[in-house]
Amino acid sequence: MTNQDPIEKEIAQADAVPSVAPEVLQLDKCRIMTDTNVPSEDFLMRMYGKPCFPRRDISAITGTEKCGKTFFTSMLMACCATRNVLELERIQESPLKVMWYDTEQSRQSTKSILTDRVFKLGDADESNFFVFNVRSCSCQERINYLVAGIETYKPDMVIIDNVSDLLPSINDPEASAQVIDQLMQLSTENDCNITIVIHLNRTGEKRGLRGWLGTEILHKAFDVYYCEQIEKTDVFSVEQTFTRKYRIPELMYYKIDEKGLPEITTKPNFQPRNQNGQYMTNKPEAYQIKSDKVATFNQKYIIHHDGSASYPWEWALRPLFTDAFGNIPSLPLENLQNAVMKLSEIKQPKYYEKVFNMAVGQRVISTTMDKRGRVVAILIPS
Repeated sequence: MTNQDPIEKEIAQADAVPSVAPEVLQLDKCRIMTDTNVPSEDFLMRMYGKPCFPRRDISAITGTEKCGKTFFTSMLMACCATRNVLELERIQESPLKVMWYDTEQSRQSTKSILTDRVFKLGDADESNFFVFNVRSCSCQERINYLVAGIETYKPDMVIIDNVSDLLPSINDPEASAQVIDQLMQLSTENDCNITIVIHLNRTGEKRGLRGWLGTEILHKAFDVYYCEQIEKTDVFSVEQTFTRKYRIPELMYYKIDEKGLPEITTKPNFQPRNQNGQYMTNKPEAYQIKSDKVATFNQKYIIHHDGSASYPWEWALRPLFTDAFGNIPSLPLENLQNAVMKLSEIKQPKYYEKVFNMAVGQRVISTTMDKRGRVVAILIPS
């Protein structure tokens, strides 16, 4: 081996192409630039005219037990076959292929819902439906079969009821993150929407999806829908509680007809009675508080109705939440709670939740996801 002249050695080193780490080469494939060719957003459905349930992303449906979650998923499946179901509309003219992955009901229940509800809601071609009951399978088998089914049948929409059954513990942070990441990857690689059903925490608070798994879903889902049966009525509702883009302010109200099928209806308006059978005000519970307790709140945000025994006062929600936001366009929910409770002098977090829900219901504020995947509140312009 001959010794190189120092100058020749320096020239050779200058001409050498530096090696690039394999990880950087792979990372470069993920780079987004202004001229990067990426598919445009593609939504499967509209609800009240607003696009929802996007391809290459995940959606979530939540609620307490027996609150209409499966009824709503039935409407989605039927809408994949027929163009319109209640306030849902399929965007694509041709029917969609749908995969229903039932992890918690009996085989008899799965078949009954498919036959007596989904197919009766629309003119369905069974060749576009891939329905599986995997309740008897282990968690790992459910995951393995799900991946194989999506990759083989290539459905446009996948409904997993219930996503909690895909892992042994919904409070395992690592397993929860792994499952949701895998579902996101499946939706992207197979050009489909994956809609997952999950129960609420036992508190019943509609932003509290169950376990660590629920937290991961809130961080990653494109949109979330809350199902509820209106107390002491036969009316069910569906509300979009989170979205990354198209906000649907309307709630869909429906009831079940004599054939066991959902039909559209309006929000029930009834006047409750107290334990003595006397009619009570149907104003929100946050207003049903004794006058001496009202005096403990910051009176700047209280509107008094002198001479009204049934409705003596109300919260000035717009000024209260406007002052809480200040000049900040969005606030994490915890920060907003702290600001509102401090300004209003509300002491109990449970009571704050009632005021918060009133502000959402009256379109003073809304909830969405920020760029970091956090659930935040925004002030809706008056």
